[in-house]
Amino acid sequence: MTTKVADKAPVKNSNLQNLKPFRGNGKLLSETANATKTAEGLPKAEITDQAKMLKAQETTTPAEPAPETAPEQPSSSPSTPSSSVMDKAASVAKAIAKAPVMPVVVPKNTKSIENKISDKKPDAPPHFIKKPAVIFIEGFSAFGISNGDGIKEMSDNFPGAKRFDWTEHDQIVGEIKKHAPDQPVVLVGHSFGGDTAIEVANELNSAKNGFRPIDLLVSIDAVGMNKTIIPINVKSNLNFFGEGILPFVHGDPTVARNTKYTDVTNELRSDMHSKMDDSPEVQFEIFQKINEVLGNAGQEDIFIEISETSQIKDVLDAIKNSL
Repeated sequence: MTTKVADKAPVKNSNLQNLKPFRGNGKLLSETANATKTAEGLPKAEITDQAKMLKAQETTTPAEPAPETAPEQPSSSPSTPSSSVMDKAASVAKAIAKAPVMPVVVPKNTKSIENKISDKKPDAPPHFIKKPAVIFIEGFSAFGISNGDGIKEMSDNFPGAKRFDWTEHDQIVGEIKKHAPDQPVVLVGHSFGGDTAIEVANELNSAKNGFRPIDLLVSIDAVGMNKTIIPINVKSNLNFFGEGILPFVHGDPTVARNTKYTDVTNELRSDMHSKMDDSPEVQFEIFQKINEVLGNAGQEDIFIEISETSQIKDVLDAIKNSL
């Protein structure tokens, strides 16, 4: 038995009555200048012959019920706060105005705290050379007074030593200041170079230069003015001087300004003035004295990379044999 289902008529949606016509720009027709125009005023579309031949059931479809929507709530303008918000803001402002001013305690280490939190890095400490300053000074080479051969020979064969001319007073002071204050300083000068060595020691013996100590000052037949008094910042002075008839062609004995701080050793030599720094005996005494003053300060740390444990014994044996 078959039953014929009756054709369902289109459901009329009453919600469509609440719809308002919009234009493409999103404004209501009632809010535009053409609010008086309605959909009826628009031109009607012509119905083609093919559309007229369609049946009613083919042109109409049952309408689905529209979902229920929440009633539209009236919106307040965001630019205009409510009276309750204004009242709360006013009460907060009055409370802040009546708040007492509290004293602020500034810590003593404000500068260090500022350096930690600031992007600005503090100034880096000065970089010093962590080695002894061993300086040889040549004398006046004109007229055969000094040939500088002995000074050059000693400076070239002493590790880390530097050689200057007797006129390079400021350069010598600058070189000494490059070395760390706890590093030994040795000055060796011949002829006018010996006089320059004493002048440099006097300049360093000042508050401006931190009373920089001179561990050893060797003067080889120093000539010139202000060459006989050794300042108190010199710990040890070894002075060689020769015999001569004419002034400024031979040196003189030196004396300590204060024997509590300075040890002075004078040695009379028969060598010619220009050849005294070439004497093997003089050079031997100078090297021996420098080594005594420097001691372990002249040695450098040696780092040995060991890849196998068996190499440790070989390294220890090598160190033992070198002592």
